Amino acid sequence: MAEPRGASDGPKQGKGKKKGPFHMIDTGLNVIEQGILIVGILLMALAAIVGVFARNMGHSLSFVDELAQLLVVIVTFVGVGHGVRNARHIRVSAVHDLLPPLGQKILLTFVSFFSCALLALLAVYSIDYIQSLYKSGRVMPSMQFPLWIPYLIVPIGLFVGSVQFFLAGVRNLISDGAWLSWHHRDEYEEELAVEGGLSTEEQDYYEEQVTAAEKKHAGEGGQSNG
Repeated sequence: MAEPRGASDGPKQGKGKKKGPFHMIDTGLNVIEQGILIVGILLMALAAIVGVFARNMGHSLSFVDELAQLLVVIVTFVGVGHGVRNARHIRVSAVHDLLPPLGQKILLTFVSFFSCALLALLAVYSIDYIQSLYKSGRVMPSMQFPLWIPYLIVPIGLFVGSVQFFLAGVRNLISDGAWLSWHHRDEYEEELAVEGGLSTEEQDYYEEQVTAAEKKHAGEGGQSNG
């Protein structure tokens, strides 16, 4: 009796493999970024609400505005790496949609490495800017907090985004199909996977099994011919 699709333990065995250091670091970083983004956005909303109520009551809480500005910077640059990792960054796909699959893969590879270099360059410039803030001793007017400390998130976020774009480029070089990030295929391939009733991980697993079976069959055929 044929086993229903999805009932096999095949993909589960693939998922049950011991994860390497890269996977653990990437997963941990993803969780940290999500936590920072959630807390940052909630605090931004709270600061905005408090500021509105304070102004309506005739009071001016300047430190609330400064805090909101800092939170915008933190959320923005933490979101850079998080957006690239999860393929949620803004893309213009007009040229991409007109290309054949191979052209799309080449374009995504080029864009990934170019974006990697661009973010790395911006990270270097941001470090120079932070050094100038540190030397000048600039502080926030109300909170009297050194500006260079919260702005450290800028080069960190740009560096993480650069690494994620680099991984996306490498993924396109070593794997079949077009990839937006290390973990996410191009959305068109994901749509095909959904239409086929398989997740991306399940497709990867079954593709590996088919490839291994073909190699084994070819090896047995060569031995029998010998």
